[in-house]
Amino acid sequence: MKISVCGCGWLGTPLAERLKRDGMNVWGSRRTEDGCAELSRKGITPVRLSLPGEPASLSDFLNTDVLVINVPPGRQEGAVPAFVNNISALLQQAQQSGCQRVLFISTTGVYGNVSGQVTESTPVQPDTASGHAHVQLEEKLFTEWGSRAVVLRPAGLIGPNRHPVKFLAGREAIVNGGDPVNLIHLDDVIEAICLIIKTWPGGEVLHLAAPQHPTREAYYCQMAERAGLPVPHFQPWEDRQAKWIDASATCAKLGLTIQHADLMAMTPEL
Repeated sequence: MKISVCGCGWLGTPLAERLKRDGMNVWGSRRTEDGCAELSRKGITPVRLSLPGEPASLSDFLNTDVLVINVPPGRQEGAVPAFVNNISALLQQAQQSGCQRVLFISTTGVYGNVSGQVTESTPVQPDTASGHAHVQLEEKLFTEWGSRAVVLRPAGLIGPNRHPVKFLAGREAIVNGGDPVNLIHLDDVIEAICLIIKTWPGGEVLHLAAPQHPTREAYYCQMAERAGLPVPHFQPWEDRQAKWIDASATCAKLGLTIQHADLMAMTPEL
C-alpha cells in the first residue's frame, strides 16, 4: 500500500517512519531540501512541497492509496484563509491524480467552548479562525469524498520536545485552573492513524484524548515540578463545566488502547 503524508513535521515524520516499518510504500512532503534529504535517509520518498504546489509536480505524490493531510494553518497574518484555499486546491489535485482515500488531521478546537462531555457526535461550535477553517475543510472533504474520507480530531498534542508546561512554568495569575485538560500523546495519535488506515471507517469523524482529565492547576503544577521548572500559579477558580473530550467511542471503533492514559504519571519530554 502506498501512503503519502502531506506535512512531515513533528507528527508526520515519526508517522511516516512507523508506516515504513509496517511495510508501506511511504512518500512524505517537506518544505526544504534539507527536510527532503532527511526523509530520504529514513527510506521515505521525499517531495518538496510548500502549498500551494504545482499540479504536475504533485501527481506522483498524490496518486496514492491514502493521503494523510497533516498541515497546520500557521500563525502569520492571512494564514487561515490561505490554509483553506491551499488544502482545497490540494484535495482537487488529489482527485485529479488518482488518490483513493484521504485522512484529514483536524483538531478538537472545532468544538469551541462547549460544556461538559464531548463525544464525536457533539455539534461543532468553533470560536476561532482556525476552528472555523477546519470545520469548513471537514465539510468540504465529506461532500466531495464521502466514505473515502476520514477526519481525526486530536486534542492537545504532547510528546518529545512538546509540552505546554514550558509556556506556563513560572507564570502568575493564570485563569481557568479548574478546567479539565484534554491532551493526547504522539504515540497514541500515530497508533490511531495506523489503525484508521488498516480498518478504514469511511465517512467517520473520530477524535482522540487521553481518558484522564485532571484540572489544569493540578496537572501543570505537577508537571512543572516533575520537569524541574518553576511552578505556575493560578487564580482562584470555580467549576465552570468546561469541555472534556470523551474518545471512548473512537477507541472502541478502532480497537485502540491508549498507551499514555495516565497523564499524571507521565514526565514531560522537554
